Amino acid sequence: MVRRSGISQCRRSSGRTADDRINSSFLVVRRLFSDRFDGSGRIIVERGSRCKDFALTVVYAVVTGGGTSGHVIPAIAICELLVEAGHPVSDIRYVGSRRGVEQELMRSFEVAAEYLPISGLQRSWTIRGMARNVLLPWRLLRSRILARGLLKLWSPGVVVSVGGYASEPMSRAALAAHVPLVCVSYDRIPGLATRRQAKRATISAVAFEGSSLPRSVLTGAPVREQLRGLDVSASRALSRSMLGISLDARMVVVMGGSLGSGVLNSMVADLLLEMAGTQSVVYHICGQRFARDSMPHIPAGVQYVRVGYEDRMADVYSALDVLVSRAGASSVAEIATVGVAAVLIPWPDAADGHQELNARWLTDAGAGILMDDAACVDGRAVAQVTQLLADSDRVSIMARTAYQLGAIHRSTALVKAIEGAAHATVARGTMDD
Repeated sequence: MVRRSGISQCRRSSGRTADDRINSSFLVVRRLFSDRFDGSGRIIVERGSRCKDFALTVVYAVVTGGGTSGHVIPAIAICELLVEAGHPVSDIRYVGSRRGVEQELMRSFEVAAEYLPISGLQRSWTIRGMARNVLLPWRLLRSRILARGLLKLWSPGVVVSVGGYASEPMSRAALAAHVPLVCVSYDRIPGLATRRQAKRATISAVAFEGSSLPRSVLTGAPVREQLRGLDVSASRALSRSMLGISLDARMVVVMGGSLGSGVLNSMVADLLLEMAGTQSVVYHICGQRFARDSMPHIPAGVQYVRVGYEDRMADVYSALDVLVSRAGASSVAEIATVGVAAVLIPWPDAADGHQELNARWLTDAGAGILMDDAACVDGRAVAQVTQLLADSDRVSIMARTAYQLGAIHRSTALVKAIEGAAHATVARGTMDD
């Protein structure tokens, strides 16, 4: 069978006309990484990628970043915002790391994705960790060159970085090619990659007032579509039915962030004992790495549900009465977006203490209660949860206050900032509906 080349393909013969060539820099990429290309000049998709064919085409936006779900979920939220604003899903690309959680989380999402060999610095002194660090410069170089090739293939109007080590190759490629770069920062203290990229970015879209990032625009944090329009009160009965929870039971949800928390998981055993005989529910999102741990003792009168990962968060938020959670940026933004009462226990080893600062945005306004890891050990956290369950008026006030704070996250400010950067019309300041 003879295949005819289309307008976006190079001819399969050795001879080419002047207007039927690939850009020279792209040929460098193909020459260096011939295993990544097929005979027609198109990039071969990575294992697990949703993108079937990266033919030469112009796209509107490339969203980049990842490594952990704390970066990937905001990236997905940004893609959803762009689609809601009228940009076809075919005009959006996502670029992450093939060594993070991206491929698993992006599997059910429609946006075409590409995964680079970039990896983060390993802080463990194991042989495997040190071996990965030795290979890090090569992986970084390879990822940068591949990112430049992808940028030339897609010619995007804007690149949006959500931070993390996976954002570096494409962000640097955008800056080198003078493509508008938007850095999205949703922590009170931006991460290292975001701080570095923001120095030359077109704008920095930030979730909190008073950001130190240059050319900052207050846009709120990127939050998934299923949560931005959620009415937890109206959805409560249906969500409890979906989760198998009685409508009359008092429900506590404990979640320790994308990786789970051993400290919060240990507290659950004490919480179950304290709630014995109360006809309550403890819904425990323990983290995949803890999913095979031995089950705690479950006393009579308490329903206990444990999952390693939960993708039905709209149902979980609608069903719960009180949330116990770490204070990662995505968790804090979601709490405010949907409006729930939370006991926040920041991870003490977070860089620059940013989780505590994230939590204080809620707790200083009365929308949450701030506690530390020690409270999980000495029983104070359990006592606080049981007090809240007995005080429905206070829970309602906390939830309403959180919802009021989350108005900026439910707005279209972020997508407007991205569109403005693409058209080079964004001025420094606050963008809102």
